[in-house]
Amino acid sequence: MILGPVSHNEYPPVAQGGLNPSGEMRKRLDLYANIRPAKTRPGLPPRCGKPVDLIVVRENTEGFYADRNMFMNTGEFMPTPDLALAVRKITREGSTRIAETAFTLAMQRPRKKVTAVHKANVLRVSDGLFLECTRAVAKRYPQIEYDEQIMDAMAALLVRDATRFDVIVTTNMFGDILSDEASEISGSLGLAASLNAGHEHGVAQAQHGSAPDIAGKDRANPASLIGSTA
Repeated sequence: MILGPVSHNEYPPVAQGGLNPSGEMRKRLDLYANIRPAKTRPGLPPRCGKPVDLIVVRENTEGFYADRNMFMNTGEFMPTPDLALAVRKITREGSTRIAETAFTLAMQRPRKKVTAVHKANVLRVSDGLFLECTRAVAKRYPQIEYDEQIMDAMAALLVRDATRFDVIVTTNMFGDILSDEASEISGSLGLAASLNAGHEHGVAQAQHGSAPDIAGKDRANPASLIGSTA
């Protein structure tokens, strides 16, 4: 399936009948892997000097994203008008299968390297579980070079030298941030492909969002959606 860019903020709240089509499809079809390559293309120089060729493998159905981490209602709530809380969901199943996806992809690439990105120095329980599962999968792939980076350091390292990395695996929100950064460093977020994949279904979706400000001006570039479909 192919899903065009949508403006999530334009949808009304779920209580008023609004549904985020991207989140709903990922949840209902169990599209647990968001695969986002970042690769420098001919004619478009990389932003930070060196060519980029990496893939961010992002867990797609858990994490802090409130529309896909609860069975009923959302993971954000306000006990009082002055207190907002958010719940982060990390499971052993979700962490294991996204790690399996990353290592399977790495086996198909020349460098055969996986980097797990986390914040376990602060989120010791939730990211601790993610790392425990990823390390267990890594032991089953002795051919793959494996290392770990803390999220904030990783954001800086991508800018310094993205050529150090091959396949990056991480949780939902961290992967969303890092994949946009990596795509922009490689040349342009506007060319960034993205695939939402599960065991039985796949949905191609441009990595970028919608751009209503240029609607009808014959300026929109379809390269990202075409690349996603490919």
